Amino acid sequence: MNYFFITGTSSGIGKALTSALLQDNNTKVYGMSRRQDAVSGSYVPISIDLSKMDDLNAFEFPELDEPEKIVLINNAGQIGDIKPVGNTNNQSIADLFTVNVTAPSILMNKFIQTYGALPVQKTILNVSSGAGKNAIEGWAAYCGSKAALDLFSLTVFEEQKKASYPVQVYSVAPGVVDTQMQAEIRNSNETDFSRHEHFVNLKKNNELTSPDEVAEKYLHILNHTEKFPNCIFSLRDL
Repeated sequence: MNYFFITGTSSGIGKALTSALLQDNNTKVYGMSRRQDAVSGSYVPISIDLSKMDDLNAFEFPELDEPEKIVLINNAGQIGDIKPVGNTNNQSIADLFTVNVTAPSILMNKFIQTYGALPVQKTILNVSSGAGKNAIEGWAAYCGSKAALDLFSLTVFEEQKKASYPVQVYSVAPGVVDTQMQAEIRNSNETDFSRHEHFVNLKKNNELTSPDEVAEKYLHILNHTEKFPNCIFSLRDL
């Protein structure tokens, strides 16, 4: 049996990944999200608020029955307040870093603690962003969080090279995807975000990638890890 743990399965990329994976009868998906919709097939809902340390500390990965492949996909993320630093809500910054950095870091730690010694294929895929490599006005916290996720991932990637049964680690930017986060960006205040018009035009001109397309590419990576030896890259590179 193949086991997938995915955060943020209620919408966007997480929902698309779940739908695609559940087409395979040999796959079980553990969906980790605050909101749970009814999902058929081998789906196990895990209600968890990734912005709450109590929830993160309480969560434990389960013992798995005869696993062939185990995958953690840290997909959940927040854009936070789209405002210059100095005008941003303090709690928004704290929540964003908890969801975008602390939560995936803790889940990676627990995943390796629980499954690291198993002699099976194990992979962690973190949904990164090009914002982690570019300074974008109004997105300081988001850019900083994705840069942190990339470097955390790369460090774990290097550490796992010394493991007896290493976990393959990826931090992969999906590009500009038609998700709820994009709607939040378009609804932001133009005076706080100088690139507002650019993102409005991306939607208007049908230049956004669909979550289903992104899910297909992510699953291609996970099914052909031998072809992707690097930790950090973008789906645009494929």
